[in-house]
Formats: sequence, structure tokens, C-alpha cells
Amino acid sequence: MLPAPSAADNAESQFLRGVNARGLHSAAAADLAGPRRAVVWIEVVIAGGGTTSAFPDDTTLDTVADTMAHLSFADDDGVRHFNRIYTEVTREVVRQLAAGGFEEPRFITVLDVRFAELYLDALRSPATAPRAWRVVFERRHHSLAPLRFALAGMNAHINRDLAVALDVTCTRLGGTLDRDSPRCRDFLKINGILAELMAQAKSELFSRFDKLADIALGPLDDLCETWSITVARDSAWTHGVILHRLGPGPARDDALRSMDRTAALIGRLLLL
Repeated sequence: MLPAPSAADNAESQFLRGVNARGLHSAAAADLAGPRRAVVWIEVVIAGGGTTSAFPDDTTLDTVADTMAHLSFADDDGVRHFNRIYTEVTREVVRQLAAGGFEEPRFITVLDVRFAELYLDALRSPATAPRAWRVVFERRHHSLAPLRFALAGMNAHINRDLAVALDVTCTRLGGTLDRDSPRCRDFLKINGILAELMAQAKSELFSRFDKLADIALGPLDDLCETWSITVARDSAWTHGVILHRLGPGPARDDALRSMDRTAALIGRLLLL
């Protein structure tokens, strides 16, 4: 006889049922019936009686990448294009971690795990997601170029979520978010991964119209696109420092709302 499910098992089941009820399915859900599970989740009760999803503290980035890779979307769901790129970025970070490519690997691991939680939590509850994500979800079934959805997802995740993840990571690990530090240098290395994978994505996700525009504008639009991602991540670092210094309270809440509104505006422009 199999042992009775634990509280953690029940939380995992509730999380996956909640995701499936919203039209997002996980191939890992079938594993919950047996003793071997590919994905482990914890459902955490937050102030006000709501819940959020979280990975256990010892979660590896391999697990995070596998979690995203197991998610499946409807054919007309534009979010899948962002999910695909995000999964590949995470796998490349895993490869560079294994190769010793980061000065403070623990920081990058915790940061990327907490960063992914914010995206997955938005997917879990689209109606209550941050405004930046709701803009993407409201248009997810519109007939728009795949690359636009990929960029809109990146915008929401970088311009809204990344500062939060930096704050949470620094709180968990201690220390600071100084510009002249191994943490910042490691953070900036991700820019190169993003630039390379976005170049690959453009060749695969471009619509015919976008391809014509790319030919007409030449490398200028490539430069602007890379610059925008780089600047967004640079701004996220600054905002992460601000959130961390403010600490919990009304001032931090106001700063986060402002970031969310700005990211939502950019998202609307990307998805016109």
C-alpha cells in the first residue's frame, strides 16, 4: 500500500489542478500519482489569505528548466513563445554554471530560481497577476507575430519581476547588490546569453512582415533590440537595489507599483 499523501503532496496537487483549470497543462502532473515526481512545488500561504507557489530552497536550475519545459500551451497561445526562449536561457545558464562560468554560483542559482517563481506564479493565477503580465495574458490568443509575444514576456519578466527577484535573493543570502561585485558581474553575463538566444529566436519566430522590416532596417533594429534588453536589465538591477534598501512597507509597495505600470505600458506597445 502506498503511504498517505503528505501536506506537501497535497499542495503540489492543488497547484497543478489550479494551473490546469486555467488552460495551462503540465506533463509532470501525471507523475504525482506515483512515487517519482519530476517537479516539486510548495504552496505557501501569504498575508491576506492568498497563496503563492515556490520551489524548495535546494531546487536546482535543472529542475526549474524541466518545470518550464513540461508546460504545454494551446497552439494559439502566444505565451508559449516566451516560455520556449526562457527555458533555453535557463538551460544555458545551467551549462555555464557547470563550466564554472560564474564567480558566485550560489547567487545566480538562487536568483534564477526565485525569478522563475514569479513567472510561474503569474501563469498560475493570470487574473491576479501583476499588471505587466496581465497585458500579455489579455492578448495571448491574438494573431500577433510570435516574436512580439516573446519580447512582451521578456519585458514583463525583466522590467517588473527581476528587481523583485534581486531583492528577495539578497534578503535570503545576505550581503549587498554593489555594482562593482561578483554578483553584478555574474548578472551582466546573462546579457550575452540573452543576446545570442534572441538572435536565434528572430530567425525562427519572425513573421514575413518582420523579416521584411529587418531587411529594410539592417542591423540597426538588432542593435536597438539588444540595447533595450540590456538597458532593461541594467534598470532592473538599480530597481532591485532600491527595493532592497526600502525594505517592506508603503514606500516599497509604491515603487513596485510604479515599475509594474511602466512595464505594462511597454507591454501594450509591444503587442499593438
